[in-house]
Amino acid sequence: MIDLHCHMLPGIDDGPKTMGQSIAMARHAVSHGMRFCVVTPHIHTGWYDNDCDSIRVSYQAFQQALTVEHIALQVGMAAEVRVDAHLPGLIEASKIPFIGTWDGRRALLIEFPHDHLPAGSEALVRWLLDRDILPVIAHPERNRAIVRQSGRLAPFVELGCLLQITASSLTGLFGPDVRQCAISLVRQGLVTFMASDAHNLEKRTPNMRPGLNSLEALIGKDKASELVDANPRKLLGLEEVFSM
Repeated sequence: MIDLHCHMLPGIDDGPKTMGQSIAMARHAVSHGMRFCVVTPHIHTGWYDNDCDSIRVSYQAFQQALTVEHIALQVGMAAEVRVDAHLPGLIEASKIPFIGTWDGRRALLIEFPHDHLPAGSEALVRWLLDRDILPVIAHPERNRAIVRQSGRLAPFVELGCLLQITASSLTGLFGPDVRQCAISLVRQGLVTFMASDAHNLEKRTPNMRPGLNSLEALIGKDKASELVDANPRKLLGLEEVFSM
């Protein structure tokens, strides 16, 4: 499996605090079938003021630690970027790492606030698309405005945004309403990726296996595999087929 969204870098956001905790998460990920993880620390101005340079320093240290510890986990670097007024300026200043490419466009992992969709979000998405930047919306099923009214997501889908759900949303970690929203998105064929959004080894763990089991029950093994293997490989430009 390939995990496109996890918080595994130490001391850089609300994920692990130490390199030891990061390494423990990596071991856990490998033991549960993960072969490639994209580390995606938050970029949220005023809260997590990360950028390409600061993320790269932590990422390279993590890569080195994985080698020293002989952990067979390949890693990529990107970020989970909060949708706000600062985003265009950060992009123009080349401070944001993209998560990959999709059909010739650079792809950007974006996150809405958990309780609403900010005014101007559609205009911001259009601004990105005009610059050949394709938004990948992280965990839309966990946004309370979308959970209350799923139609709020439709304009973004119609514009061409890709959707990434959290594996543990399907297993009920975030409650029954979030689970039902995730199931609905999957059944409608709107989801392109499933990821762990792991933060720790207590509750938000780097283990997608239970979520994958739920996904397979909903859409079958082949379709489920696309969301955790084929589609992530396309996004990342990976040719190797990783073990499920």
